Amino acid sequence: MGSSPVDHFHEHRIESRDPLFRAGPFYLSLALNVGLLLLTLVLGLVTGSLTLISNAFHLLSDLASLLIGVVASWAASKPASGRHSYGLERAEVLGALATTLLLIGASLVLGYAAIHQIVTSSGHPAGYGADLSLVGLFGIAVNVASMIAFAKGDTRSALVRANVIHFASDGLGWVLAIAAGVAIARYGFTVADPIASLVISALVIVTSARVLSEVVNVLLDAAPLKVDLDEIKALLLASSAVEDVHHLHVWNLSSTSIALSAHLVMRDNVTLHQAQEHSLELKRRLEEDFAIKHATLEVECHLCESPTHSLET
Repeated sequence: MGSSPVDHFHEHRIESRDPLFRAGPFYLSLALNVGLLLLTLVLGLVTGSLTLISNAFHLLSDLASLLIGVVASWAASKPASGRHSYGLERAEVLGALATTLLLIGASLVLGYAAIHQIVTSSGHPAGYGADLSLVGLFGIAVNVASMIAFAKGDTRSALVRANVIHFASDGLGWVLAIAAGVAIARYGFTVADPIASLVISALVIVTSARVLSEVVNVLLDAAPLKVDLDEIKALLLASSAVEDVHHLHVWNLSSTSIALSAHLVMRDNVTLHQAQEHSLELKRRLEEDFAIKHATLEVECHLCESPTHSLET
């Protein structure tokens, strides 16, 4: 017996677990950023530049983000198990939580050190200003190369797009490093270093706080910010077989994976077979229109709170 397109969609959708994205850009960016981290950290410790040390910690967050991306790609490709019925997609969220908390803590410490240097007007010899600017130029080059690598990847992935934006924003930190280096080398204004470090730390904290908020929402199973529940309900009700929708829940399994469950009250003239076909078609529409790949639709002949039929014995 042949299978219908809807049946094919149903089988392919459940059994196939394609990677969220290709790992190539992540490996390339990892290699470039490891080299930049070593250079930045060594020069930061040798010169005592808070700007370089701040950027080194920011680079640690970049590396952690890239590693999380690789792990997420690996975990998302694993099939679900009896114990992990949705697979291991949320491992990415837990890694992002640990990384974000560490980054905020490090930025607070560096921000305090920067304020102390500004208040006490303590600085370092002006000779390292040229090194600071050169490292800044190298940092911009690495970020541009990483952006290009990700831009050539699968931009349908939210994590890939997030990394493109991330590396674009990182360039600002290196621009500040170059500006501080010029101010130190040309004018001997050594306080420019802690000022730049303070600005970078503030930017990192603001960015990390937004990521932390998103991570907490995922862990609390809150509805994704970019998903409109009214639009989803309207799509479900637009089906000619659906009379009512209730118990509608939408949540994130990971930063790139959305799940949904809902009860659909079918019209009186709809058979069980037709109800299943309509629910499979609605699942296809949910994936196409809202990128919801995990949808559970329970079909009913009446509201579950107000049964109008009783079982006959």
